[in-house]
Amino acid sequence: MIMEYKQDLISYRLERAKESIDAAYLLFKNDMLTSSMNRVYYTMFYAVQALLVLHGAFFSKHGKVKGYFNREFIKSGKIPVEYGRLYNKAFEYRQKFDYIDFAAPEAKLVSDSIENAKAFLDQIKIYLQSNQPNKEQPQ
Repeated sequence: MIMEYKQDLISYRLERAKESIDAAYLLFKNDMLTSSMNRVYYTMFYAVQALLVLHGAFFSKHGKVKGYFNREFIKSGKIPVEYGRLYNKAFEYRQKFDYIDFAAPEAKLVSDSIENAKAFLDQIKIYLQSNQPNKEQPQ
């Protein structure tokens, strides 16, 4: 994949992550807690999808994205373990609150999760900035 295309895809996915965290906050402010929690997860998911571009990895299943992230970035020590825990927890919450009837998050959990998602996104951006290959080399 040509580096220019990779950079465009990374930028696009980071923009989706930013839009999701902004939506999570707006939904939270309007007491739409379940939808806010969904956007928290997608903030992290899009950020991880941006990371996967560096490895040329693309998956259609969320579980495969999570597994690859944990194996290639968390277990390898490229991203600190606490961010793997945050992503795994957001994945669990998404499953619970999106698919289990009558399950709803409390405001404190959503508020904390929004802050965690912001920190997660910042960490991914830092990693991406320090690990971008030279743009002039085709990949």
